[in-house]
Amino acid sequence: MLSERKKKILCAVVDSYIETAAPVASKDIQAEYLSDCSSATIRNELSTLESMGYLIQPHVSAGRIPSEKAFRFYVNKLISESDVTPIEADVIEKLLNRKIGSLEEVMTAVTRIIADLTNYTSVAVKEDMSDTITAIKLLDLSNGKLLVVIVTDSRVLKDGMVDLPDGFGEQMIMRAQLWLNKIFCGKHVREFIDFDYPFALVNDEFAQYNALFKKIIDVLKKVSLMNGMDVEMYGENNMLQHTEYTNVEDARKILHQMENKEKIAEILTNDGGENGSLTVKIGAEENAPEGCAVVTTRVSLGDNVSGSIGVIGPIRMNYRKVLAVLDKISEIIINLVGEENK
Repeated sequence: MLSERKKKILCAVVDSYIETAAPVASKDIQAEYLSDCSSATIRNELSTLESMGYLIQPHVSAGRIPSEKAFRFYVNKLISESDVTPIEADVIEKLLNRKIGSLEEVMTAVTRIIADLTNYTSVAVKEDMSDTITAIKLLDLSNGKLLVVIVTDSRVLKDGMVDLPDGFGEQMIMRAQLWLNKIFCGKHVREFIDFDYPFALVNDEFAQYNALFKKIIDVLKKVSLMNGMDVEMYGENNMLQHTEYTNVEDARKILHQMENKEKIAEILTNDGGENGSLTVKIGAEENAPEGCAVVTTRVSLGDNVSGSIGVIGPIRMNYRKVLAVLDKISEIIINLVGEENK
């Protein structure tokens, strides 16, 4: 449990490091944040925070830098406190507070606003799950693989394969296909994505293939989800303005990660968030790109259509500004869509 003084010192280290990208010394904290504490007291607290895993000392004679654990503490404290400046709020409202055209126009406008205000890479993902499933087909590829195909009223989705177990022949495939169609035809893709595997509905002849059915349904979910996404990204080169990516190899690595839009979309949408909620992922352990943080907010864009709007930047991100901007944009979009649907 951190004392109030330790919390203040820890937040001071994070704030200073975000601003300067340099290790923070006790005298810096005393001068800028805690003039009522002695330098010796602050040094002792820094040493304790380091032993607790919140701080890292790159060199013996250097100051400290925050660890991912420190950034997580800092973000959790900020989420309920951040707010945009009046000028930023005015800019956002003027650009977004107008009659909505297409959802694509909204996504484009949003990514540009976020990238310009934060100086990071912005991403907007639209998930359109309004299609109705009309058929599910299982195609034996005769190499021990089964191709899973979903037919909707507007698309054919066929990017998923599973391994067939021994003994699962043509007749079994046909019966399995009939069972899947009975369960899912006529449903919206969104209902399908949220569907829990119904073991109890599989009759005795399929009992030994429960694991296969679960794999098929998991593939169907993934294929449906990824094919229903449109991804808009803006400001990829903003990353190169930050000290973490001044090295050519580091810059090349992060830009390569940005090219994988499917992976970026998966990171943004796999948050379990509710409409208007904010989610922060810090570092690879939290499923962000290595060395990066991802901040997202979820918005509803209509029936069976949702969106995730986010920012990708270095772990040394200005979370205060990013959280405030995303929160304000989410609020405006939710209000606009609500008025449009009245």
